[in-house]
Amino acid sequence: MVVLVINETSALRKVVRLFFELHGYDAVEAANCSEGYARAAEYKPQIVLADNFIESMPYIYLCKNIQAIPGMETAEFVVFTEFEDELVNVSGINLKGIITKPNILPKLRNYFPPLK
Repeated sequence: MVVLVINETSALRKVVRLFFELHGYDAVEAANCSEGYARAAEYKPQIVLADNFIESMPYIYLCKNIQAIPGMETAEFVVFTEFEDELVNVSGINLKGIITKPNILPKLRNYFPPLK
């Protein structure tokens, strides 16, 4: 199973990527919207984790653009956010969950058990 992690913070991307790799997933990183879209088109991940705001743009636009890629219609999205009430309307995307920073690892464990 392929996971795409889109976040502007390198350290956060690496921690999340390592979490997934240690749990048996294939993980790919992207630092911005255009890189995230390109990685999604190339790798067709089943799960996309994205920050609530990337390049000052609400995640919903990025997620809808990724979901429109042929083969990405059933991808599930998880959103990283500072506060749960800061999310914009999530209609139109397959939202698996919301993870509030900074304590992301325990929440990732709840959503994503080891594959091995």
